[in-house]
Amino acid sequence: MGLLEPITHKEEIEGLINEAQSKYDAAQKNFEEQKEKTTKSLEILGKTKIDAWAKGMDSFVECFSSFNNIEVVQTIDTNMSFIGSDEEPQQMMVNMQQASLTANEVAKAGVAAIGTGALVGIASYGGAMMFGTASTGTAIAALSGAAKTNATLAFFGGGSKAVGGLGIAGGKLVLAGIVAVPILAVGAVITSVKSKERLAEAKKVHAEAMDAVSKMDIMTTGMNGIEKMSNNYSSFIKKFGKKFKPFIKEMERIRAEHPNGDGEMIDFNELSVVEQKTLHLSWLMAQIYYHVLSTPILTADGKVSTDAEKVISVAENEFKQFKKDTFKMTGDDAKAANILWASSARSMMIVNFIAMAIMIFAGVSLFATNVLGGLALFVGAVIAFPIFFKFKATSASKLWLWRIVRLICAVVFSILMFIVL
Repeated sequence: MGLLEPITHKEEIEGLINEAQSKYDAAQKNFEEQKEKTTKSLEILGKTKIDAWAKGMDSFVECFSSFNNIEVVQTIDTNMSFIGSDEEPQQMMVNMQQASLTANEVAKAGVAAIGTGALVGIASYGGAMMFGTASTGTAIAALSGAAKTNATLAFFGGGSKAVGGLGIAGGKLVLAGIVAVPILAVGAVITSVKSKERLAEAKKVHAEAMDAVSKMDIMTTGMNGIEKMSNNYSSFIKKFGKKFKPFIKEMERIRAEHPNGDGEMIDFNELSVVEQKTLHLSWLMAQIYYHVLSTPILTADGKVSTDAEKVISVAENEFKQFKKDTFKMTGDDAKAANILWASSARSMMIVNFIAMAIMIFAGVSLFATNVLGGLALFVGAVIAFPIFFKFKATSASKLWLWRIVRLICAVVFSILMFIVL
């Protein structure tokens, strides 16, 4: 066709190029938006992990280490089935301590100092990185002062070079950086072909663009999965940390009540039954926390780890089982279980009082036009009253349950009275 080719195939060429440009631009836009959201979610998870290690877990290790002769077992009241739950308890304690010390150094330096890439690394490979060693081969936890700070920052990549210098194979894939470079270059090729108007080149570029779109879609979907997993971990760690905090405070109170001179450890066998049970429950909580914090959420090639999916699921199930076990406790054991259930019981009491206030207000408003209806609401408010003066020694878990029961009964009673009346 020679010189006539640009004229003969002009519309076909334009159609191919426009389709390539449109689909490529849409895929790139989705890719970049998802990349930004994934990076942000991993940054948040990285900060959340640092905070959890440096505060909650560090406080636990520091306090728990004040006691000796504790039978540190892997199960207390539940059947732990974590990935890696066969790890020796003593090794867990060593890892907890080392990770906590490392996280403290990062926290002191400021998360901004280690850069986005390092936060992504901590989020993705938290356990492996937190238990690591400096470039000299010395454990970071064994260093001190400026040497420890410098080693910690270097270990996590450091400053603006963090993204490229993580030293973790999958770190580059997390942000889809290397793979995306040749794909993004296709955009420039599309632009250059527009002016040439050659059918063969248009077809070739169209095929390359469709291939780039397919790859970007795959990476976008992958990053979306990483974002969801990251958000799940951040949410669980934050919620669990709030439940773990009262146990740490109670451990600190127990330690304060058994002072030993010259830094001597406190003999576990000299503690009361309630105090011993508190330490046991604290250890079980720490195990759940430890496994969630230390499990990598990504594989070496940057994909969501199947182990990570299992661990977060198991952690949620184990905590539910933990709550069930503590709910059933009686006597001195129940006093230790109150550490977990006290906040729930208080929250339920507030809900009951709010419901009472609504019923009383509605009853007063209704009384002028419907006396019986108003009385029904007043009775409902009395039923919902959440304080049991006759049973002051009732465990927090039972208080929580009875407050729910009374609230339901109050609502059901009020509705039935309105139907009958």
